[in-house]
Amino acid sequence: MSRAVMLADYGRGPAIESLDLGPVLPGGALVRIDAATVCGTDVHISDGVFGNLARLPLVMGHEGTGTVVELGPGLERDALGQPIRTGDRVVWAHNWCGRCYFCAVAKQPTLCENTMGYGWGPHEEGVVNGTFSEHLHVSPDSRVLRVPESVSSPLASAATCALRTVMHALDRMPRIRFSDTVVVLGAGPVGVLAAAAAMRSGADQVVLIGAPGSRLAATESWELTASINIDDTEPDERIEAVRNMTEGRGADIVLECAGPPDAFTEGMEMVRAGGTLMVIGQAHGETVPVATTAMKVRQLTVRTSLSADISHFHDALRFLDRHGGELGLESVVCSKVYSLDQVTDALVAMRSGAEMKPVIIP
Repeated sequence: MSRAVMLADYGRGPAIESLDLGPVLPGGALVRIDAATVCGTDVHISDGVFGNLARLPLVMGHEGTGTVVELGPGLERDALGQPIRTGDRVVWAHNWCGRCYFCAVAKQPTLCENTMGYGWGPHEEGVVNGTFSEHLHVSPDSRVLRVPESVSSPLASAATCALRTVMHALDRMPRIRFSDTVVVLGAGPVGVLAAAAAMRSGADQVVLIGAPGSRLAATESWELTASINIDDTEPDERIEAVRNMTEGRGADIVLECAGPPDAFTEGMEMVRAGGTLMVIGQAHGETVPVATTAMKVRQLTVRTSLSADISHFHDALRFLDRHGGELGLESVVCSKVYSLDQVTDALVAMRSGAEMKPVIIP
């Protein structure tokens, strides 16, 4: 049996249940969850915002790090070819099928037509496929990676969504050059980690724009060029500030990690002619007006990115192994620790923005 946070009805909300643990399938694994972290997506799922995508009933949670309890026949090595054994700490990607057009031909597994992502449901008897639980069944279609010893379980858990999303976005755009000015919109987990990645990628200037001020203050020891609090400024002031830093041109790259519709519009105004706007955060469901003629005349490149495959998990873990300690990323990103019984409190803290990444230790 495994205690887990089940969402069976939006009106009732999350509730703890004891679930049967069925057999481990060939190529799969059973892990004990060491740490799970709360994502804004978990809040949206709980609130029914993604009712067209989530399939109830479901075990909540899609970010997590676990220790291998049992390996299914055939799972002997991780995605790097390293031997994997019981007792190893691992992370796992969503179970992209590897057989559909998008996986096999287009080589874009994050568009897989057959995935049943962790934390999205539906729950099947005997299979625990969400991280807000004591145990989780890793699907045979998933790819796993061992976690470096230097990376804590809470920080590795945060990397399984926020940071791997950043790594996928960077993979889908031109490389950051040493002369580039990069503006990051949004001071949530994705935005803060995007700023760290841009900084360590060698950008000449990195500007973080967001709120609240406490999140910006957490990065004060970094070598950011500037931090701009949106609570204290108007959009025109922020756009002008970026232009002043770039001899009037605007940023070479804008990473939109904020989410609101206005962030897209602001990003379009901040990027220089010929520059790139990478859209990562937009998840509001609204239609945003776009000045397409101006976009064409300015020869802007607008790219989008969603989720990640196992290669980006690898990049995220390597980044944390090399830079996590020097940047103090665990103290910056990971917040208060909650038990499974306190998941509702963790969701409230995430919903209100009071915490960056609530940590759940089952």
